[in-house]
Amino acid sequence: MSNNANHNRVLDSMRHLNQKYEKINEQQSDFTRRQAAGENADPSEFMKLLEQQSVTGSAMTAQFSLYQQPLNTVVTDSR
Repeated sequence: MSNNANHNRVLDSMRHLNQKYEKINEQQSDFTRRQAAGENADPSEFMKLLEQQSVTGSAMTAQFSLYQQPLNTVVTDSR
């Protein structure tokens, strides 16, 4: 697989994870709004969202590290 195809795959994955992360943030905001409006919202729902946010953030960090690794190799090899 070419570097360009691998690069695009990593960026597509990052884009997907970012969209998922934003959706989770929207769900957290919705939960907070409902709670502020007096709804008796289930705290376990919010804990689940926090867990999803944490896992997604970790996946984004790992994916970014994979993206950086070839860049570091290019910089090191060009010296």
